Amino acid sequence: MQNFIIFDLNLAFRVTMSISKDQLKERFTKENYEVNLFKEKGFTRKQCPKCKHNFWTLVPDQEDCGDTRCSGGYKFIDKKGKNMDFDQTLKSLTDFFVKNGHTAIKDYPVVSRWRADMDFTIASIADFQPWVLEGIIDPPANPLIVPQMCIRTGGEFSDIDNIGKTARHLTSFVMFGQHSFNSERLTGGYWMDRCLDLNFQYLTEELGLKPEEISYVEGIWAGGGNFGPNLEAMAYGVEVVNNVFIEYGFDNGNVKKLDMQVIDVGWGLDRVSWFSQGTPSIYEAIFPKAISYLQNENDYKPDHELLVDYNILAGLLAVEEVKDLREERKLMAQKLGMTYGEMLKVLGPQEAIYAIADHARTLSMTIADGAIPSNVGGGYNLRVLLRRIESLRSLYNLQFSIEKLFDLQIDQLSVSYPRVKEHRDDIFKIIDIELKRYEETKKSGKRLVGQLIQKKEDFDFKTLVDLYQNNGINPLMVKELAKENNLEVEVPDDFYIKMEKHFAKQKAKQKEAKEEITVVLDKEYITRTLFYEDVYQTKFNATVESVLDGEYLILDQTLFYPTGGGQIHDIGTISANGNEYQVVDVFKKGSTILHKIKEKCELKKGQSVNGEIDGKRRMDIMRHHTAVHVVNNAARVVLGDHVWQAGADKTEHKARLDITHYNSVNFEELQKMEYLANQVVFENRPVSKVDLDRDEAERSYGFQIYQGGVVPGKTLHIVSINQWDIEACGGTHLDQTSDIGIIKLVGSERIQDGIVRLEILAGNPALKFVQQQENILKESSSILSIEPKILPKTVNRFFKEWKEQKKEIENLNKRIAELQFSPAQVKTKKINGVDVLVQETTGNQKELIVQATQAVKNFENGISILISSDENKVILVGARSQKSQVDIVSIVKELSEIVGGSGGGKGELAIGGGPQKDKLSNLLSNIVKIIESNVK
Repeated sequence: MQNFIIFDLNLAFRVTMSISKDQLKERFTKENYEVNLFKEKGFTRKQCPKCKHNFWTLVPDQEDCGDTRCSGGYKFIDKKGKNMDFDQTLKSLTDFFVKNGHTAIKDYPVVSRWRADMDFTIASIADFQPWVLEGIIDPPANPLIVPQMCIRTGGEFSDIDNIGKTARHLTSFVMFGQHSFNSERLTGGYWMDRCLDLNFQYLTEELGLKPEEISYVEGIWAGGGNFGPNLEAMAYGVEVVNNVFIEYGFDNGNVKKLDMQVIDVGWGLDRVSWFSQGTPSIYEAIFPKAISYLQNENDYKPDHELLVDYNILAGLLAVEEVKDLREERKLMAQKLGMTYGEMLKVLGPQEAIYAIADHARTLSMTIADGAIPSNVGGGYNLRVLLRRIESLRSLYNLQFSIEKLFDLQIDQLSVSYPRVKEHRDDIFKIIDIELKRYEETKKSGKRLVGQLIQKKEDFDFKTLVDLYQNNGINPLMVKELAKENNLEVEVPDDFYIKMEKHFAKQKAKQKEAKEEITVVLDKEYITRTLFYEDVYQTKFNATVESVLDGEYLILDQTLFYPTGGGQIHDIGTISANGNEYQVVDVFKKGSTILHKIKEKCELKKGQSVNGEIDGKRRMDIMRHHTAVHVVNNAARVVLGDHVWQAGADKTEHKARLDITHYNSVNFEELQKMEYLANQVVFENRPVSKVDLDRDEAERSYGFQIYQGGVVPGKTLHIVSINQWDIEACGGTHLDQTSDIGIIKLVGSERIQDGIVRLEILAGNPALKFVQQQENILKESSSILSIEPKILPKTVNRFFKEWKEQKKEIENLNKRIAELQFSPAQVKTKKINGVDVLVQETTGNQKELIVQATQAVKNFENGISILISSDENKVILVGARSQKSQVDIVSIVKELSEIVGGSGGGKGELAIGGGPQKDKLSNLLSNIVKIIESNVK
């Protein structure tokens, strides 16, 4: 038994198997890998002396398996093959597989809204998990290919630390998925023999490799409790494609053959293009215009031979695969004939250029698909990428236009992914706002880092994580800010991987601490959902299926809607034999709906009951729920297509809708949304509700149906407002928009970066709110004896007059202070050469500030402390002259503690006080002593 870390595209988790890794390997022998291709072509099976993996080759005296680390690095760099750019490679692969019986399907969004367990799509197989692989729905075609753009910026699949260093890693890349699905029902697919035939054919006929240049390395893929053999095709020191055959699973510790066996071949499209071009790194192959632009703007062109030698060695690196990345890179520098510092100086700018171009591409793709940089989840990783662009720019003093850089990447992506250029304006708006926020963070970061330096804190890993997690200050910014203070901060080369492991441990602890109260079912019941059949019905008959713990009632059918989809449950009564029971909660477990009864339930299985929901409450809830759908699309129309629903809550009293948006929503935008929403209400648009198979719903309406989040199951309840909004939603909705009555947007709030909350009232609550506002308007107008229509003008006039009077009062207070604290009026005491004025006076804190600052104008080196009190508290204000070095803040703090309070301030002014007025005499008797102890 041992822990076996498995690559899990279904959930990405660490699992302890009931079979060891070595035992797993023993299950696969030569026969599991010897496909017809190997027999027909005469491939020989050998064992690599370096990695100990078995491999297949047509060269009898080949010594190693051909993997990068075993063969000593990349051998294809500077060796041109077919010389296909990114888009030509995509066309080449697509044409080949379509010609060979595959259906080309459209790629899925990079924001994986159909998955609850990940923010971004990380592999092509993720498009079909869990629904297809679990046999819940059919694949869109079989076999198929999909050019899936994938994002790996966080979690176990973060490649951020590798970017620019290894020559091959990207935070966004295209996994050209070649998939075949095989089961008793799905018979149109193929298995290992056909798969290897096709791939060998593409490598030789389309990519131009000679058969003897290809070797196949045996391996085992495992993930999500499933596993199977895999064969990696190697050529010239690089893995060109990995052929994975998901065949087996675990059932109570026993190995079983899966009902659904899947071919999961991920052609790294970017890598295939790079392989065909032989450029120094993958970055010149995939986005050459961006790399050239950055190099030209900085008059930077590294020696070609040095760059090639460096990137050949870089192939041996991967942050997650080496014990100490920095030590490995030092060895690289030695092999290049230079010190580590010299290598960073010469090639550091090139690594930065690679990373900057990569990050701009990923940001363009993700924002186009609706992601927004923020301080939570996947959005946080996007913010890291943008801030790394700026940190690397500053660290290496690189000059470039961020607009030009993103323009180049948007244009490059849009050749094969045209939706990116459609969102060009959104991308630039979001980037501009994020850069401004970054500058604000730098200002606060400068202060925080300065404070840590003053305290002589160590900038260890924990400190760097705290600054990053709590203040948004990434390690490169820390390095830069520390350098301004003549301090060198060492940032681990694998910082982000270590940090993700740190976060994973935190999450695991939180999960362990979380306890859930659950009701244990004796079996699963299928409750008929009458609330979908007629949302306006309030009464029903049913039969008792079970009563659990004397308070949870299960019926064969119900009108009571269970809490779900952001909608609160129904309440009402269930009665039988003259007894009436109050239903106070309703929830769902699987297909079973449970009704929680307020009183102890004495009903028995098989008994007939009558149910009645609170009809008025249901109507108010439905109005609010339908209004959320109406407002959601109104927000998209007014704010832009980047808006997605991020959360919602609907009750009988109000609704809230959380939307993705990069800025606060202003009053004018709120009014526009409200106007559009009410137009939809007045137009009396029909609201259709239909149950569709998931695959049919996705084909018909796309991924916008997941506006409200992930909806489980094979069948989706699709709610459509005619020519306005369509989404999968489990709540109860009206049949036509006019039943909403009116919609009132009463406010908006930016609850976190990238998320804005809209407060919605519909129907009666909306009407009551409008009437309350009218009453306030009428009452305010009555107080001023004016017509409501001129209230704003009158209030504005009063406000101006009030400001003028306030200014006049301030001037008078200042003049009084000048007279009251003139040299002739004040009595001071000399303490250690400092003029000290202590005086009890009258006035509020603001007035004392004016008096204290006026008093010290009489002194070249002096302080003033004024004390006032009212019924509730003691007020203290201290001031010092400009040339004085006395710590007035410490004095006021110490005095404030006597009266049970605290004080603060900075520079020449301090304020304080406390609630213990009875200690005032104690303060006055000790004030001179405290001043003397602070004036030295």
